[in-house]
Amino acid sequence: MPSRGKRSAKKVHSHAIARRLTAVSAIFILLISAISAGAITAINNLGHNIQSIDTSELDNSTNRPITPVQTDTSATNLLIMGSDSRTGKGNTGYGYVPGQRSDTTLLVHIYQGRKSALVVSIPRDSFVTIPKCTTPSGGTVGPWTTKFNAAFAVGGPVCTIKTVESLTGIRINNFIVVDFNAFKTVVDSLGGVQVCFTTPVYDPIVHGVGGSGLSLPAGFSNLNGQQALAFVRARESLGDGSDLGRITRQQEFVSSMIRSIEHKGILTNPSLLYSTADTVTQSLTTSKDFANVHNLETFALSLTALSAKNIKLVATPYQFIAGGNVGWTPKTEKLWAAIRADQPWPAVTPHSSPSASGKPSPSPSPSSSSGLITPPETITIDVFNATAKTGLGRKAAAQLRARGFIVNSVSSAPKHLKHTEIRFNNSYLQSARTVAFSARSTKLVKDNSLGKHISLLVGPDWTSARKVILSVTNSNGGDATGVINAGTQTCTAGNNRTK
Repeated sequence: MPSRGKRSAKKVHSHAIARRLTAVSAIFILLISAISAGAITAINNLGHNIQSIDTSELDNSTNRPITPVQTDTSATNLLIMGSDSRTGKGNTGYGYVPGQRSDTTLLVHIYQGRKSALVVSIPRDSFVTIPKCTTPSGGTVGPWTTKFNAAFAVGGPVCTIKTVESLTGIRINNFIVVDFNAFKTVVDSLGGVQVCFTTPVYDPIVHGVGGSGLSLPAGFSNLNGQQALAFVRARESLGDGSDLGRITRQQEFVSSMIRSIEHKGILTNPSLLYSTADTVTQSLTTSKDFANVHNLETFALSLTALSAKNIKLVATPYQFIAGGNVGWTPKTEKLWAAIRADQPWPAVTPHSSPSASGKPSPSPSPSSSSGLITPPETITIDVFNATAKTGLGRKAAAQLRARGFIVNSVSSAPKHLKHTEIRFNNSYLQSARTVAFSARSTKLVKDNSLGKHISLLVGPDWTSARKVILSVTNSNGGDATGVINAGTQTCTAGNNRTK
């Protein structure tokens, strides 16, 4: 494969991207990550879809960070920028907000050899210094210290790139921006994208306040484009209601989208590949280099070994500061340093070799509880003693608390039962399944007169509450290091509300 010279950033234009859509970036990265030579030929005529913008302000700069000569195996950096503009086809109907800001910004580092990647979400409320930038009218602003997303508002993608480079010392080789409509269309072209909630979620639209209209049950759901947009935009009634909390959910959606591309065989289906590529390229505005579809092909072919299991997603390390802003920490600079040096993040800690002292090795991790997704600490139980044995209800309640469940009340059942029984509202089936597993019961009874609490009727067969080990990752901050692996199924915590 011939080497390509330095590539300027790749980018999508104003038309606005889905404001917090970390997701379309994943489509683009994965679409181009495993396209065969034959499939590439099929999209040669899509070059006319891509529009380019003037990046001379970047190209003529003499103080940009250095970068390796860009070849087909060199490390490279992409910047994915989202705009919250409400103008343009398919972007209206989400409330009127003048102008546009980059409320989603992802720095994608593809490592040397192009077999793995790190995706870093930069919080929009990062309080940073923005360098001098040119405005659309030809004037200049800055430098000044403000929220990170102001860079896009006053100087567009070029100003955002200048800001990232000045803050991180990392050269941005390509960039992209996409809009609401492109996001929805791409999801629909995939036949939807699967997501998972540990509990039901309802995020009503409240005029003048917010809300996305998202309404989904606990468990797995295949979202169409409109639902997916609501999923990544939802904020006020989910988690802590902050944009920081939403970042993790967006990263989870990116991961799900990447897996969908792999599982649905889009890269081996010429018709589906073409239709999706046609959608993606219609949403792109890039530098002149990437507006050339042959250059895009060459880049695509250089990523054929990149797969979901080798893509990690993290957020910029931060701390809360005054004014609702977040500040970066010393750990943030270590992250940028790792990317500049093309080193793994988090840093790999070498493991000591097995001891020769004869000490037993650690026991293997216990296997998961089959199919369970809702953690005990999100489930509230009303315990009823359905036996003649005094104190059995209180005993069961204590055991359930020890396993992490929330016990709301303990009382006697109106009648005695032969077997332990779990009663639940149909919207909370996943919670009931978790309780049933811990209670060692197979008797689940739907009772839609109940609310979100699960009723546990303790029978004479009760022995103890056993530990629940979920079948999916459900920690919304990724693993212990805050890392989400795109190859791992995750479940997002819902708000335990139904319509």
